[in-house]
Amino acid sequence: ARQGSSRPGTPAKRKPCNCKNSKCLKLYCECFASGLYCEVQCNCHSCHNNVRFEWDRQAAVVSTLERNPHAFRPKITQTGQQGIVDSPAKGARWLMFVKARHMKGCHCKKSGCLKKYCECFQAAVMCSDTCKCIECRN
Repeated sequence: ARQGSSRPGTPAKRKPCNCKNSKCLKLYCECFASGLYCEVQCNCHSCHNNVRFEWDRQAAVVSTLERNPHAFRPKITQTGQQGIVDSPAKGARWLMFVKARHMKGCHCKKSGCLKKYCECFQAAVMCSDTCKCIECRN
């Protein structure tokens, strides 16, 4: 049986992984990349991203960090201040982050960065100079 998330207070709803051959110990496993254990809802095979295989999991984390020290950092970061924004329409107010950005940027070629598989579009952030997209419309 798989254990729950490794972070207390983590929201229960998250996309389950579907790993087949990686044992969930590679960065393309969304659970592993976000620093969480796989959950019961995941559709993975031969999973080692759980408490039972903690030794293997820690070895994979160390190996990954040796190759890329930024591997487990969040892809989307808030770079600005948050604050209350006044809307000119009907005196509405809302809390808003001034600026967010994708740390590595996207690599879209044909979508114009307007489809859900664009990581910037999916995270509701504008493409930036770190992106390597072609004909961007985001």
